[in-house]
Amino acid sequence: MEILSDNDWQQILLFLRSVYASCSIDKLPIQILTALPKLVGAETFAITSFTIRGTPFLPRMYTFPHPEVGMAAESFTSQRQNFLTHPVSQYYFQTLDRQALAISDFLSESEFQRREAFYAFFQSLGLEDQMGIHLEIPSIANADQFHQGQNHSFLSINRDRRNFNERDRLILNLIRPHLEQAYQNIATLAQVQEQLIDTNQALDQVGLITLSIGGKIELITQKAAKLLDKYCPLSKLSTALPDILQRWVNHQLSILIQSNEIFAPLHPLYLEHNGSRLTVTLNYHAALERVYLMLVEIQPHSFSLPSLEMLGLTKREAEVLFWIARDCTTNEIATQLAISHRTVKKHLENVYHKFGVQTRLGAVMYAFQKLGIVNF
Repeated sequence: MEILSDNDWQQILLFLRSVYASCSIDKLPIQILTALPKLVGAETFAITSFTIRGTPFLPRMYTFPHPEVGMAAESFTSQRQNFLTHPVSQYYFQTLDRQALAISDFLSESEFQRREAFYAFFQSLGLEDQMGIHLEIPSIANADQFHQGQNHSFLSINRDRRNFNERDRLILNLIRPHLEQAYQNIATLAQVQEQLIDTNQALDQVGLITLSIGGKIELITQKAAKLLDKYCPLSKLSTALPDILQRWVNHQLSILIQSNEIFAPLHPLYLEHNGSRLTVTLNYHAALERVYLMLVEIQPHSFSLPSLEMLGLTKREAEVLFWIARDCTTNEIATQLAISHRTVKKHLENVYHKFGVQTRLGAVMYAFQKLGIVNF
């Protein structure tokens, strides 16, 4: 069994540090290729991305230190039969074995030469052998062109002679799981970032303020800032709340802390502005020492037939109450709606029952209150 030297292990650790360094998906292949020569020697290093069942078959390739080699290889391997002529690729497609393998593991020198087109391509690049490992690539949100739609990768080292040894194979096998993990880390980070963007966009639609226990603003969403500017127009939001809101928060916290509850809602604060109402609710998390304020604006409804139907009235009951609010008599309503005065009285009784009131005034005031037109 091949034993690696102390220097080998030191170089592997430096390579892994480079691979695990934070970077975007489009930078990872270059990061790998530029760090790999310090581990194993070769004339050319390459990463190819591909998909086994892709249609059309479009492998993509990066090469180091000669990028032009990659462009020539892409053109050659874009023909599926040329790609499948590669004995290591053939073996991988059949077994999905990701261990390090070389062309020389499958073909003698004479057998390689008899693969005319395949051998001629390697000869044109001055190469005689290639060893590589296959990687499985996770699906990555907003992947770059190199990785988009691809789910496999092949990392190869290419030499101008057939002299790969077990040290080379061992090093490639040792770094393979780390390369896959680096890809997985980027995929996970991309997913978290996408979820964070969605969360931030959702938060911007919600009026939320997070405070430290000392009252300092730690988070305020755009919606919350706009609402406070509307209902407390003279306030200068920086790190503290408007005075009226801060006094309410202090009072509620003093009550809540005395109750020894960990997380509990308190009585809301109501602020009025031009007929609209802002409701502020507070929750305190003792373990985190955080105060959360939720701001919700309620726009008053107009006194209309649709709004009355929203209160649970039928269309005809809403019509009766609508005309009652305009001080119409029973006979006037009957004439207006082309129904009998007894039918008007029956609809009105239904309204009384639904609203839990006994008079016309009570029914109208109940509707006004529920629609936010008046507050008691």
